Amino acid sequence: MSSRFAIAFPLGVTVGKWTRAFEQRHPDVELVVRPSDDPLGVLAAGDADMVFARDAEADDDRHLIPLYAEDVVVVVHHEHLLTLEEHLHLADLEGEPRVAGEPSEAFMRSVAAADGIALLPASVAKALRRKDVVALPLEDGPQSRIGLTWPREGQHPLVDDFIGIVRGRTAHSSRNPEVAAREAADGRKASGRAPGGRPSSGRARHGSPKRPRRR
Repeated sequence: MSSRFAIAFPLGVTVGKWTRAFEQRHPDVELVVRPSDDPLGVLAAGDADMVFARDAEADDDRHLIPLYAEDVVVVVHHEHLLTLEEHLHLADLEGEPRVAGEPSEAFMRSVAAADGIALLPASVAKALRRKDVVALPLEDGPQSRIGLTWPREGQHPLVDDFIGIVRGRTAHSSRNPEVAAREAADGRKASGRAPGGRPSSGRARHGSPKRPRRR
């Protein structure tokens, strides 16, 4: 089994609960987790074994599993006229100057300076939120899709385990029998039970003997 597993993820994707579960199941594996503005580029360079990617597609070089989708919102200066609209549509944004570039703190400062508006996935807008910028929902806005992707060639042996964790598969249903066996043994040790489910020490009690009745 490889002793190192590396993943990358974009802004707005929270991976902590999955990486913690992975570390618990594979304490002997060095897990490398890195944020990236270009997870697919990291994967192509061979610097990650698997990445979370936004709006990616499977191709001849990569597998991809869709995970979830989130709404895209419009971020504007908090006193922008668009904040007065009760319901916003894409058509309402026509003619508005746009802030271009990769989402970042500098990007949001431009929005706060009223240089323009921008469309961002809701989780990205939340990660970069400022008091002087508001995120407004769109009635007909697009969605941003998050997926897990990894190379078709040279797949890391722990890819299936990580997919199982993200999908909520327990260690007992894991494709790795060694992991399931180890966690089951740890659970029995913590509860003080032997493999058969009985207490690992002490004799079972069947009730105390009855005393003879006095006449």
